[in-house]
Amino acid sequence: MVKLIQVGVGGYGSSWLSTVIESQRAQHVALVDLNLEHLKQAREITGLPDSVCFTNLEQALMNGIEADALLCIVPPAYHESVIRIGVSAGMHILSEKPIAHTIQSAHQILQRFNKTDRIFMIAQKARFHPWVRRFRQIVNSGQLGQISHVTHYFRAPYYSWGEFRHQMQDPLYIEMSIHHFDLLRALLGCDPVQVWSTSWNTPYSTFAGDITGVAHFVMDNGWPITYHADAIASGDMTDWYGEIRAVGEDGTLTMIYPELYIAKKGANHTDRQAPQEFIMKVSNPQEGQLVALYEFLDAIKENRTPESSGQDNLKSLAMVFGAIDASRDQEFKQIDDYLL
Repeated sequence: MVKLIQVGVGGYGSSWLSTVIESQRAQHVALVDLNLEHLKQAREITGLPDSVCFTNLEQALMNGIEADALLCIVPPAYHESVIRIGVSAGMHILSEKPIAHTIQSAHQILQRFNKTDRIFMIAQKARFHPWVRRFRQIVNSGQLGQISHVTHYFRAPYYSWGEFRHQMQDPLYIEMSIHHFDLLRALLGCDPVQVWSTSWNTPYSTFAGDITGVAHFVMDNGWPITYHADAIASGDMTDWYGEIRAVGEDGTLTMIYPELYIAKKGANHTDRQAPQEFIMKVSNPQEGQLVALYEFLDAIKENRTPESSGQDNLKSLAMVFGAIDASRDQEFKQIDDYLL
Protein backbone atom coordinates (compact mmCIF):
# COMPACT_ATOMS: atom_id res chain seq x y z
CA MET A 1 0.00 0.00 0.00
CA VAL A 2 1.30 3.42 -0.97
CA LYS A 3 0.97 5.84 1.95
CA LEU A 4 -0.56 9.17 0.90
CA ILE A 5 -0.89 12.62 2.39
CA GLN A 6 -3.75 14.45 0.69
CA VAL A 7 -3.53 18.24 0.71
CA GLY A 8 -6.93 19.73 -0.08
CA VAL A 9 -9.95 17.63 0.89
CA GLY A 10 -12.84 20.03 0.25
CA GLY A 11 -14.58 20.76 -3.05
CA TYR A 12 -13.18 18.55 -5.80
CA GLY A 13 -10.65 17.19 -3.31
CA SER A 14 -13.48 15.28 -1.64
CA SER A 15 -13.88 13.11 -4.76
CA TRP A 16 -10.29 11.94 -4.38
CA LEU A 17 -10.97 10.61 -0.89
CA SER A 18 -13.26 7.86 -2.16
CA THR A 19 -11.06 7.23 -5.20
CA VAL A 20 -8.04 6.48 -3.00
CA ILE A 21 -10.15 4.15 -0.87
CA GLU A 22 -11.59 2.44 -3.95
CA SER A 23 -8.11 1.82 -5.37
CA GLN A 24 -7.25 -0.60 -2.53
CA ARG A 25 -3.62 0.10 -3.39
CA ALA A 26 -3.13 3.38 -1.55
CA GLN A 27 -4.16 4.63 1.86
CA HIS A 28 -4.40 8.02 3.48
CA VAL A 29 -2.03 8.54 6.39
CA ALA A 30 -2.82 12.23 6.83
CA LEU A 31 -5.26 14.89 5.61
CA VAL A 32 -4.47 18.59 5.21
CA ASP A 33 -6.88 21.46 4.63
CA LEU A 34 -7.22 25.04 5.87
CA ASN A 35 -10.96 24.52 6.37
CA LEU A 36 -11.80 22.62 9.58
CA GLU A 37 -15.24 21.66 8.30
CA HIS A 38 -13.66 20.07 5.24
CA LEU A 39 -11.34 18.09 7.52
CA LYS A 40 -14.28 16.93 9.62
CA GLN A 41 -16.15 15.70 6.55
CA ALA A 42 -13.00 13.99 5.22
CA ARG A 43 -12.52 12.18 8.55
CA GLU A 44 -16.05 10.81 8.25
CA ILE A 45 -15.30 9.46 4.76
CA THR A 46 -11.85 8.02 5.48
CA GLY A 47 -12.26 7.01 9.10
CA LEU A 48 -8.98 8.71 10.00
CA PRO A 49 -8.58 10.13 13.50
CA ASP A 50 -8.31 13.82 14.28
CA SER A 51 -4.66 13.27 15.27
CA VAL A 52 -3.61 12.91 11.61
CA CYS A 53 -5.59 15.89 10.31
CA PHE A 54 -3.75 19.20 9.92
CA THR A 55 -4.23 22.72 8.60
CA ASN A 56 -0.84 22.81 6.84
CA LEU A 57 1.59 20.31 5.39
CA GLU A 58 4.58 21.39 7.48
CA GLN A 59 2.60 20.61 10.61
CA ALA A 60 1.88 17.09 9.37
CA LEU A 61 5.56 16.41 8.71
CA MET A 62 6.66 17.94 12.01
CA ASN A 63 4.29 15.56 13.76
CA GLY A 64 6.13 12.58 12.32
CA ILE A 65 3.76 11.61 9.51
CA GLU A 66 5.61 9.34 7.09
CA ALA A 67 4.31 9.02 3.55
CA ASP A 68 5.42 7.72 0.17
CA ALA A 69 3.44 10.21 -1.86
CA LEU A 70 1.54 13.47 -1.77
CA LEU A 71 -1.79 14.17 -3.45
CA CYS A 72 -2.03 17.90 -4.23
CA ILE A 73 -5.63 19.11 -4.68
CA VAL A 74 -5.41 22.85 -3.99
CA PRO A 75 -5.95 25.94 -6.19
CA PRO A 76 -3.19 26.37 -8.82
CA ALA A 77 -1.65 29.42 -7.12
CA TYR A 78 -0.66 27.19 -4.19
CA HIS A 79 0.76 24.25 -6.16
CA GLU A 80 4.37 25.36 -6.05
CA SER A 81 4.48 25.92 -2.29
CA VAL A 82 2.79 22.58 -1.51
CA ILE A 83 4.83 20.60 -4.04
CA ARG A 84 8.09 22.20 -2.87
CA ILE A 85 7.50 20.84 0.63
CA GLY A 86 6.56 17.41 -0.73
CA VAL A 87 9.68 17.20 -2.89
CA SER A 88 11.91 18.25 0.03
CA ALA A 89 10.35 15.45 2.08
CA GLY A 90 11.22 12.91 -0.65
CA MET A 91 7.66 12.16 -1.73
CA HIS A 92 6.28 11.25 -5.14
CA ILE A 93 3.65 13.82 -6.20
CA LEU A 94 0.31 13.39 -7.95
CA SER A 95 -1.24 16.80 -8.55
CA GLU A 96 -4.44 18.11 -10.02
CA LYS A 97 -4.08 20.26 -13.12
CA PRO A 98 -2.65 22.65 -14.06
CA ILE A 99 0.97 22.22 -13.01
CA ALA A 100 0.89 25.80 -11.71
CA HIS A 101 -0.84 29.15 -12.18
CA THR A 102 2.04 30.58 -14.25
CA ILE A 103 4.44 29.06 -16.73
CA GLN A 104 7.36 30.34 -14.64
CA SER A 105 6.08 28.55 -11.55
CA ALA A 106 5.61 25.36 -13.57
CA HIS A 107 9.22 25.47 -14.74
CA GLN A 108 10.41 26.00 -11.16
CA ILE A 109 8.45 22.94 -10.02
CA LEU A 110 9.90 20.81 -12.80
CA GLN A 111 13.43 21.99 -12.05
CA ARG A 112 13.02 20.69 -8.50
CA PHE A 113 12.01 17.27 -9.78
CA ASN A 114 14.89 17.15 -12.26
CA LYS A 115 17.22 16.99 -9.25
CA THR A 116 15.44 13.95 -7.75
CA ASP A 117 14.34 10.44 -8.71
CA ARG A 118 10.78 11.12 -7.53
CA ILE A 119 7.74 10.80 -9.81
CA PHE A 120 5.66 13.86 -10.63
CA MET A 121 2.38 13.30 -12.45
CA ILE A 122 -0.57 15.52 -13.34
CA ALA A 123 -3.97 13.83 -12.93
CA GLN A 124 -5.48 14.64 -16.34
CA LYS A 125 -8.38 12.22 -16.05
CA ALA A 126 -9.83 12.91 -19.51
CA ARG A 127 -7.02 11.09 -21.34
CA PHE A 128 -7.35 7.82 -19.39
CA HIS A 129 -10.31 6.33 -21.24
CA PRO A 130 -10.72 3.52 -23.82
CA TRP A 131 -12.57 5.81 -26.23
CA VAL A 132 -9.61 8.22 -26.29
CA ARG A 133 -7.28 5.40 -27.38
CA ARG A 134 -9.77 4.32 -30.03
CA PHE A 135 -10.17 7.88 -31.34
CA ARG A 136 -6.40 8.23 -31.73
CA GLN A 137 -6.14 4.87 -33.50
CA ILE A 138 -8.83 5.81 -36.03
CA VAL A 139 -7.54 9.29 -36.92
CA ASN A 140 -4.01 7.95 -37.42
CA SER A 141 -4.97 4.77 -39.29
CA GLY A 142 -6.12 6.36 -42.55
CA GLN A 143 -9.68 5.10 -41.98
CA LEU A 144 -11.03 8.63 -42.46
CA GLY A 145 -8.75 9.36 -45.39
CA GLN A 146 -6.70 12.53 -45.21
CA ILE A 147 -7.53 14.64 -42.13
CA SER A 148 -8.58 18.21 -42.89
CA HIS A 149 -9.10 19.71 -39.42
CA VAL A 150 -10.40 19.16 -35.90
CA THR A 151 -13.06 21.13 -34.01
CA HIS A 152 -13.77 21.15 -30.28
CA TYR A 153 -16.79 22.98 -28.86
CA PHE A 154 -17.59 23.31 -25.16
CA ARG A 155 -20.54 25.03 -23.46
CA ALA A 156 -21.22 24.97 -19.72
CA PRO A 157 -23.30 26.98 -17.19
CA TYR A 158 -20.56 27.69 -14.63
CA TYR A 159 -22.30 30.70 -13.09
CA SER A 160 -20.97 29.56 -9.70
CA TRP A 161 -17.69 27.64 -9.91
CA GLY A 162 -15.64 27.86 -6.73
CA GLU A 163 -14.78 31.25 -5.29
CA PHE A 164 -11.10 31.27 -6.32
CA ARG A 165 -12.01 30.74 -9.98
CA HIS A 166 -14.23 33.82 -9.93
CA GLN A 167 -11.22 35.88 -8.85
CA MET A 168 -8.77 34.57 -11.48
CA GLN A 169 -7.69 36.53 -14.52
CA ASP A 170 -8.10 33.63 -16.98
CA PRO A 171 -10.42 31.03 -15.41
CA LEU A 172 -11.54 29.50 -18.71
CA TYR A 173 -8.14 28.60 -20.12
CA ILE A 174 -6.39 27.80 -16.82
CA GLU A 175 -9.14 25.88 -15.03
CA MET A 176 -11.19 24.30 -17.84
CA SER A 177 -9.35 24.41 -21.14
CA ILE A 178 -6.27 22.70 -19.69
CA HIS A 179 -8.44 19.54 -19.57
CA HIS A 180 -9.47 19.94 -23.18
CA PHE A 181 -6.05 20.89 -24.52
CA ASP A 182 -4.47 17.84 -22.88
CA LEU A 183 -7.33 15.69 -24.17
CA LEU A 184 -6.75 16.92 -27.74
CA ARG A 185 -3.08 15.90 -27.53
CA ALA A 186 -4.14 12.45 -26.32
CA LEU A 187 -6.88 12.09 -28.96
CA LEU A 188 -4.66 13.01 -31.89
CA GLY A 189 -1.25 11.71 -30.83
CA CYS A 190 0.47 14.95 -31.83
CA ASP A 191 1.63 18.16 -30.19
CA PRO A 192 1.00 21.87 -30.87
CA VAL A 193 3.50 24.22 -32.47
CA GLN A 194 1.52 27.47 -32.83
CA VAL A 195 -1.58 29.18 -31.42
CA TRP A 196 -3.76 32.20 -32.10
CA SER A 197 -6.54 33.09 -29.69
CA THR A 198 -9.07 35.60 -28.51
CA SER A 199 -10.92 35.51 -25.19
CA TRP A 200 -13.36 37.76 -23.40
CA ASN A 201 -15.48 38.12 -20.29
CA THR A 202 -19.19 37.85 -20.97
CA PRO A 203 -21.03 41.11 -20.02
CA TYR A 204 -23.26 39.31 -17.48
CA SER A 205 -20.35 37.31 -16.05
CA THR A 206 -19.79 36.69 -12.35
CA PHE A 207 -16.07 36.19 -13.06
CA ALA A 208 -13.25 38.71 -12.81
CA GLY A 209 -11.42 37.20 -15.80
CA ASP A 210 -12.13 35.87 -19.28
CA ILE A 211 -14.59 32.97 -19.27
CA THR A 212 -15.22 32.60 -23.03
CA GLY A 213 -12.68 32.11 -25.79
CA VAL A 214 -11.63 30.79 -29.19
CA ALA A 215 -8.20 29.29 -29.80
CA HIS A 216 -6.74 27.99 -33.05
CA PHE A 217 -3.77 25.61 -32.90
CA VAL A 218 -1.54 24.16 -35.58
CA MET A 219 -0.13 20.76 -34.63
CA ASP A 220 3.29 19.32 -35.45
CA ASN A 221 1.76 17.11 -38.16
CA GLY A 222 0.10 20.14 -39.77
CA TRP A 223 -3.43 19.51 -38.50
CA PRO A 224 -5.38 22.68 -37.60
CA ILE A 225 -7.55 22.60 -34.47
CA THR A 226 -10.23 25.14 -33.62
CA TYR A 227 -11.40 25.27 -30.01
CA HIS A 228 -14.40 27.33 -28.91
CA ALA A 229 -15.44 27.34 -25.26
CA ASP A 230 -18.06 29.24 -23.29
CA ALA A 231 -18.11 28.35 -19.59
CA ILE A 232 -20.96 30.71 -18.74
CA ALA A 233 -23.24 29.73 -21.61
CA SER A 234 -27.01 29.84 -21.92
CA GLY A 235 -29.01 27.49 -24.10
CA ASP A 236 -27.98 23.94 -24.93
CA MET A 237 -24.96 22.59 -23.05
CA THR A 238 -22.32 20.09 -24.05
CA ASP A 239 -20.98 17.39 -21.79
CA TRP A 240 -17.80 18.04 -19.75
CA TYR A 241 -15.73 16.62 -22.62
CA GLY A 242 -17.32 18.99 -25.13
CA GLU A 243 -18.15 17.97 -28.71
CA ILE A 244 -15.16 16.85 -30.77
CA ARG A 245 -14.93 16.21 -34.51
CA ALA A 246 -12.00 15.11 -36.66
CA VAL A 247 -12.94 15.87 -40.26
CA GLY A 248 -11.50 13.61 -42.96
CA GLU A 249 -12.06 13.17 -46.67
CA ASP A 250 -14.11 9.98 -46.14
CA GLY A 251 -15.95 10.84 -42.94
CA THR A 252 -15.95 12.74 -39.67
CA LEU A 253 -15.05 10.99 -36.43
CA THR A 254 -17.44 12.48 -33.90
CA MET A 255 -17.67 12.37 -30.12
CA ILE A 256 -20.94 13.61 -28.67
CA TYR A 257 -21.31 12.08 -25.23
CA PRO A 258 -22.05 9.25 -24.69
CA GLU A 259 -21.18 8.01 -28.19
CA LEU A 260 -18.20 7.89 -30.52
CA TYR A 261 -19.20 7.42 -34.16
CA ILE A 262 -18.16 8.14 -37.74
CA ALA A 263 -20.49 10.40 -39.72
CA LYS A 264 -20.04 9.18 -43.30
CA LYS A 265 -20.56 10.86 -46.64
CA GLY A 266 -24.13 10.87 -47.85
CA ALA A 267 -25.82 13.86 -46.23
CA ASN A 268 -27.27 16.57 -48.45
CA HIS A 269 -29.46 19.67 -48.18
CA THR A 270 -32.60 17.50 -48.17
CA ASP A 271 -31.37 14.84 -45.74
CA ARG A 272 -28.87 16.59 -43.51
CA GLN A 273 -28.31 13.65 -41.16
CA ALA A 274 -25.21 11.75 -42.28
CA PRO A 275 -25.13 7.94 -42.23
CA GLN A 276 -23.48 6.84 -38.97
CA GLU A 277 -21.10 4.04 -38.07
CA PHE A 278 -21.22 3.50 -34.33
CA ILE A 279 -17.77 2.95 -32.82
CA MET A 280 -18.25 2.67 -29.06
CA LYS A 281 -19.78 4.10 -25.93
CA VAL A 282 -17.89 6.94 -24.26
CA SER A 283 -17.11 6.41 -20.58
CA ASN A 284 -18.05 8.91 -17.87
CA PRO A 285 -15.29 11.51 -17.40
CA GLN A 286 -14.97 10.88 -13.66
CA GLU A 287 -14.05 7.23 -14.28
CA GLY A 288 -10.67 8.45 -15.50
CA GLN A 289 -9.72 9.61 -12.00
CA LEU A 290 -9.22 6.07 -10.68
CA VAL A 291 -7.30 5.05 -13.82
CA ALA A 292 -5.03 8.07 -13.41
CA LEU A 293 -4.35 7.05 -9.80
CA TYR A 294 -3.52 3.51 -10.94
CA GLU A 295 -1.09 4.91 -13.51
CA PHE A 296 0.62 6.90 -10.76
CA LEU A 297 0.85 3.88 -8.44
CA ASP A 298 2.11 1.64 -11.27
CA ALA A 299 4.80 4.19 -12.15
CA ILE A 300 6.01 4.18 -8.54
CA LYS A 301 6.02 0.39 -8.40
CA GLU A 302 7.76 -0.03 -11.75
CA ASN A 303 10.07 2.98 -11.32
CA ARG A 304 9.09 4.48 -14.67
CA THR A 305 7.82 7.75 -16.11
CA PRO A 306 4.00 7.84 -16.04
CA GLU A 307 1.71 8.99 -18.80
CA SER A 308 0.89 12.64 -18.07
CA SER A 309 4.15 13.18 -16.26
CA GLY A 310 4.83 16.77 -15.26
CA GLN A 311 7.37 17.16 -18.05
CA ASP A 312 4.97 15.87 -20.70
CA ASN A 313 2.06 17.85 -19.30
CA LEU A 314 4.10 21.03 -19.73
CA LYS A 315 3.13 20.82 -23.42
CA SER A 316 -0.56 21.05 -22.46
CA LEU A 317 0.15 23.93 -20.09
CA ALA A 318 2.09 25.68 -22.87
CA MET A 319 -1.13 25.57 -24.92
CA VAL A 320 -2.91 27.36 -22.07
CA PHE A 321 -0.43 30.19 -21.62
CA GLY A 322 0.24 30.44 -25.33
CA ALA A 323 -3.49 30.96 -25.86
CA ILE A 324 -3.67 33.53 -23.04
CA ASP A 325 -0.75 35.54 -24.42
CA ALA A 326 -2.00 35.26 -28.01
CA SER A 327 -5.34 36.68 -26.94
CA ARG A 328 -3.75 39.60 -25.08
CA ASP A 329 -1.21 40.43 -27.79
CA GLN A 330 -3.45 39.49 -30.74
CA GLU A 331 -0.63 37.63 -32.46
CA PHE A 332 0.43 34.03 -33.08
CA LYS A 333 2.50 32.46 -30.31
CA GLN A 334 5.01 29.64 -30.73
CA ILE A 335 4.50 26.81 -28.25
CA ASP A 336 8.23 26.08 -28.02
CA ASP A 337 8.74 29.46 -26.39
CA TYR A 338 6.84 28.15 -23.33
CA LEU A 339 8.78 24.89 -23.08
CA LEU A 340 12.22 26.41 -22.54
